[in-house]
Parts: sequence; structure tokens; C-alpha cells
Amino acid sequence: MKKEHLNHGNNWHISFAPVLRYSAAFCLLTLLIVMLGGAVLSFSGMREDAEASLAGVHAQISQRVTESITLLEALAGLPEFYDPKIPPIEKVKKLDQMSPRFGYLMICYVDADITVYSDGEEPASLASRDYMQRLYSTGKRQVTDSFAAGADGVTLNYTVAVPLCDEAKNITGSLFCAIYFDEMVEILEKSSKINSSDATLIGTRGQVMSSTAGLPYGESIMNELKSRRLIGTTSDQLQEKLLDEVPGGYWSIGNGSITYTAYQRVENTGWDILCSIDFLTVFLKILPSLLLVAVLTILLCAGLMVILRRYIAGQMQMVNMLVHSVEELEKKIYQDERPEGMNFDEIIRLTGDGLSDSLTGVVTRSVFLNQAEALLKKTEPDSVSALCFVDMDNLKYINDTYGHNGGDVALKSVGYILREYEKKYGGVVGRYGGDEFVILLMNLDDETELKDVLNELVLRLHSEIGSAGRHIPVQCSVGVSVYSGEKELQQMIADADEALYFVKQNGKGYYKIYHK
Repeated sequence: MKKEHLNHGNNWHISFAPVLRYSAAFCLLTLLIVMLGGAVLSFSGMREDAEASLAGVHAQISQRVTESITLLEALAGLPEFYDPKIPPIEKVKKLDQMSPRFGYLMICYVDADITVYSDGEEPASLASRDYMQRLYSTGKRQVTDSFAAGADGVTLNYTVAVPLCDEAKNITGSLFCAIYFDEMVEILEKSSKINSSDATLIGTRGQVMSSTAGLPYGESIMNELKSRRLIGTTSDQLQEKLLDEVPGGYWSIGNGSITYTAYQRVENTGWDILCSIDFLTVFLKILPSLLLVAVLTILLCAGLMVILRRYIAGQMQMVNMLVHSVEELEKKIYQDERPEGMNFDEIIRLTGDGLSDSLTGVVTRSVFLNQAEALLKKTEPDSVSALCFVDMDNLKYINDTYGHNGGDVALKSVGYILREYEKKYGGVVGRYGGDEFVILLMNLDDETELKDVLNELVLRLHSEIGSAGRHIPVQCSVGVSVYSGEKELQQMIADADEALYFVKQNGKGYYKIYHK
């Protein structure tokens, strides 16, 4: 690829465009990390919120059922209720007096024939009720699923029933009370509002009894499970865990959302409570905090960038001042413009090392540019001046074969030869880059003499150098630009570079004069 040598003026500048791009990328990365962190926190929060909701619902429903059982069993231990000799209507009246006190509103007495009594109403048989048949056959208390227990045949209630037994442990009847359906719904709704979760109460057959998730009453929970993609488990495995009364939780995907569900059995019942919460609900709750963290981080980075930019700008101003001072000093030294009273020897002592290349002895690039511009202004009319761009063809080979010491020897040799031509033709030679030199040849008679000089120079630069018993081959290519009064120095360098590029691409080891 062709090399380009550009003049960027006398001031040094730093482009902040890459810094801004990196800053924008950093801001996006920060936002991404914050969002990913929020997602991780959301997944953790889903489990915590679901389990917290479950704990609240479970505690309230369990307490409601346990209180009912405790009250009924306490009443069942009183002779005035289990003694069959006491008329049923007296038992009913006592229960009616107790109901308002305990808030149950409906505690009922059932005799040994499974007939329920109410004050002012005809007795009614409950023998067809499954839970009553189980109670009288097993002698164990019963907690039913919700069913249409009202007199209208529509109102849904839950029923808690305990047996009445005499001293001989014979069943003489039973007591039961109702837990109203709306009361359970209220418990589920209040708990779900706390963490924006959904709560579902399912019965002994896996049917939905109450749900804040909009699940239809009476529908099997297994249908809902099968409609979702379960993660790490199956609907059959979950059913087994529910039957085994093992509390736990599961992840699922459905309706475009990830959901975590915690479940647990209600004590003294065959009911299970499921509390579910979806990812988006939890993520949206913490999103304001995440955005605040992201904004604060971005603002902090922006503030640091402003401070850094101001600091660098200040440093670059100092660098430009230093460069300007050095350039002025170079002009005074090399263009003989020093003011009166200046100690020239002291200036050379202090700056000589920085103005010439320590390895080859030629001047540095900046010094060459200043001197060359001054010399071109003094070009004699009808004479020929030319700028030669010299590039070593095989420095890498020399370094690889003879080591960097061998490369240094080769560079010194080239510098020595070029300094001879500098003195002979009143020009200036400088080191332009690693293996590149520039030399200005002044006031030649004509282009014929220039070609003779170039032929001789190429031959001199194509040689073997003896060093420590080794012969190091050196070869250079040369691109040449002839000065005309219209050409600027930088244009001459560019033209010579283009001619050099042609030589490098077409055999190397010779010279070419640039022509349009």
C-alpha cells in the first residue's frame, strides 16, 4: 500500500470521536448489564414474592379452618350437645345464640339419623351428602370442598363438620358450620394484591374452587398445567407431589410470559393453594430503580469524560507551546536567525541530541523540513534542485539475519553515504522514518547532472558492509522529485514518495524521477 506523508500543521490535535464512540458503547453496555442484572433480580424476586404470597394466603385459610374445627370440637365435647336425650330444638337454640358471637352465623346440629334441625323450620335430611356419610361411617371430622350448600341451591360454601360422641364413643349426631365462599375469595384477593401475584385454591379432586387468575370454577388445574410449558418437571409429576402433600414450586412458560408458582397443602383439608407471579410484573416493579442506576452511571461516565477532555486539552496546549518553542529554536539555530547575545554553543549543547538522529547522525524529520524550506527559497535561477526519498529495501531481512545490531550498522552506512552527498551538493539530509531518509540536492547544473548523481548514489547505496567478520548486503530504492518554483516542499515529498512507490512495486534497487 502506498505510504502517505501528510502535513497536519504546526499544532497537535487529538480527535475525541473514538472516545465518544467508546463512551457510547460503554453506556450501551452499562444499560445492558443493568437490564441483565435486573432480569436476574427479577427471577430471584419471583420466587420470593410467590412464596411470600403463599405464606400469607396459607396462614389465613389454615387459621380459618383450624378455628372452625377447634370451636366445633369444643362444642362437641359438651353433654348438652352430644346427649341424645336433650331435645334437638334446645340444641339448635343454644347454637343460634353462639353463632353471632363467633361470627359464623350458621352452626347447625345434625342428629344420629343425619337430619339437620333449624329453629322455626322443618327438619331436613342430609343423608345424601357424601361428607355426612363419611363422617358417620368413619367418625372423623370432615372439611368439604366448596359446593352449593345454600337453601337456594346456588350459594357456594365450604363446610366443616365434627361428630358428636357420647361417653361410650357412640356417634349421637354431628355439628357443622359454613365457611362462606366469598370469605375465601377475599382472602385470596387481599394477599394477591400485596405482591401482584395470582392465588388459586383447588379442591380434593384438583378442581378450581377460587382463583384471582381468572381460572373457571370447577375446571381441573391439570388442564391449566398442560396448557403451559413446564420447566424441569411435568404435569404428572406435579400431580403426584400435590397428592403427596409435598410443598414446592415450579417454573412455566405460557402466554408469552415466564411464571413461577409456589404451592402448599392447607392443614386439616384436602385443599391446595397455588400462588403464581410472572416475570414482567416483578421486572416492572424494579425497572425505575434499574433506570436510576443506569442514568447515574452514564452521568458519572459523562462527567469523567468532560473532566478527562479538559485535562487532555490543557496538556495538548502545553505540548503545542513546547513544539512551537522548539520549532522557533530550530529556526534560530539552522537559519542563522539567533538574536544578539544568544549563547549558540549552549543551545547546541542542550538541544543537539534532540535535533539529530542519534544512530545515523542526520537531522530529524522536523529539522529537515525547516531547513529544506529555507534552502529551497535560496535556489539559484536556472539550476536544478531535487528531493530524493530513499528507502532501504532489505532492513527487515538484515534484522532477521544479522540481528538488530546488523540493522543498525546498515542504517549508519546509509546515513554516512547520504551525508557525503549533503556536503557535496550543499543540501540537507534527514531521517524521515524507520528505514526512510530524505535528502535535498541543491543547485545542480541540469537534469543530466542530476541523473549522473542519482546513478552514482544508487550504486553507492547498493553494497556490502563488513562488520565483525560478516558481509551485510545493503540495497535502497530512490524516488525523486525535481523542484520548480511552483512546488511546495510537502508536494515534493508526496511526488517523491509516489515515484518511490513505483520503484518498490517494480523491482527495487533503482531510482525514478517523478513526472506527471
